[in-house]
Amino acid sequence: MPLVPALVFAVALAAPQAPPPLDPALEAEARQIETEVIAPCCWSQQVSVHQSPAADQMRADIRAMLADGRSHDEVLDAFVAEYGERILAVPRARGYKLSLYVLPVVLLVASALVLGLIVKRMAGRGSLAPAGGPGPGDADDRYRDRLADELRDLD
Repeated sequence: MPLVPALVFAVALAAPQAPPPLDPALEAEARQIETEVIAPCCWSQQVSVHQSPAADQMRADIRAMLADGRSHDEVLDAFVAEYGERILAVPRARGYKLSLYVLPVVLLVASALVLGLIVKRMAGRGSLAPAGGPGPGDADDRYRDRLADELRDLD
């Protein structure tokens, strides 16, 4: 019987130990970073939701780097150095990728200006004809009369 407690004690020592808990501010920072990086095993999900050994290792690495005193950007830079820009869930606004952030705003403003000019031009024309000239229905009446005359001639 004395062998059983010794065996339980040995198994408990061999089991992987959970990392020591971070203070709440660093834990919140770690969870934020987990949403900003992609799991490198499949490149399809953020580390915060992915369940794999690679994602578990990244979670542990994030917490270890934060516990060592690294900043948010330093942790992200470490993963970018190891895996490349592809590791980031949202590309950084640098170089040509800046257009991903600027271009939609520019197109929205340009579209609003063009739409405003079109509406202004249409409103400026007005729907009423000037006094003394043909009204909006006069052209339709002339075509209706001409059609009626041509149909009478066919009979």
